[in-house]
Amino acid sequence: MIVDCLVVSSLYDFSADLVVQELERRKAKYVRLNRENFESYRLTMDVQEESLEVRMNGANYRITTDLRAVYYRQPVFLRNTPGESLSIDEQLSRSQWMGFLRSLAIFDQARWMNPLNATYLAETKAYQLSVARRIGFKVPKTLIGNDYVRLREIDNRAIIKSLDTVLLRDNNETLFTYSTIECSSEFTDENISAAPLTVQEYVSPKIDLRVTVIGGEVTAVKITSAGRGIDGDWRVVDRDAIEYTEVDLPHGIERKCLKLLEVLGLNFGAIDLIESNGSYYFIEINPTGEWGWLVSDERRFDVDIANWLVGDK
Repeated sequence: MIVDCLVVSSLYDFSADLVVQELERRKAKYVRLNRENFESYRLTMDVQEESLEVRMNGANYRITTDLRAVYYRQPVFLRNTPGESLSIDEQLSRSQWMGFLRSLAIFDQARWMNPLNATYLAETKAYQLSVARRIGFKVPKTLIGNDYVRLREIDNRAIIKSLDTVLLRDNNETLFTYSTIECSSEFTDENISAAPLTVQEYVSPKIDLRVTVIGGEVTAVKITSAGRGIDGDWRVVDRDAIEYTEVDLPHGIERKCLKLLEVLGLNFGAIDLIESNGSYYFIEINPTGEWGWLVSDERRFDVDIANWLVGDK
């Protein structure tokens, strides 16, 4: 089968599942490649022909320069989990599949959600914050580094974040880090110097907003608990206690969200903003961010993405 749409995802990617269901419903000609299954596929990329042949599950798929769209749901690099013990063969395999993912860039005539080079840059927190500030967003004072003297310049309460996505393994458990609130006076050389941190001015009071941009369409959702803003990282709050309310952004803020994606070269973005005393602050953008948790009868992001992939928008 000649493929019109390529989906690159994880076996456990709920958001990709929703989009694939929509593609199935439309009888779209697509193939989904999950990173956990790469070794079970039989893949041949012909550089001269700019084509990719895939044999999987008893079926044959062919991707050519006529490919219409790519839905890229993975970080640019397959990250090793810190503490993960890999054999020499496993390390070699992991590194070469990284190279294979980057090689998909030969299909640059297709529409990408999102392009590899744009995803790589947009995942870099310092870069995205700088771009957001330059286009006119308010950005809380942010310092990145391991010098506790300088990091203490952010007065009183500060938000502490990892500089890159952190997945830690403790025996059989995989641990993920969340943002934490700390008093900057507690920073010392001993607890800061081992690795760079992102330290950001804490803005309070606040209401969190998730802004999802899909092919130029903007949807903003206010995140509250008992009708009020949530202190700290809302992701650690019991989901049953959280309300998601769709809201209209001020026109100027919406235009900045669209401009941000334009400058970053993205067709999809999950943007985190906060509103405080009538002012809006940019916190971050995730070019492969999750959105399945926001889908409802009124918010069909899966339909919007499928529309974009098959060219209905």
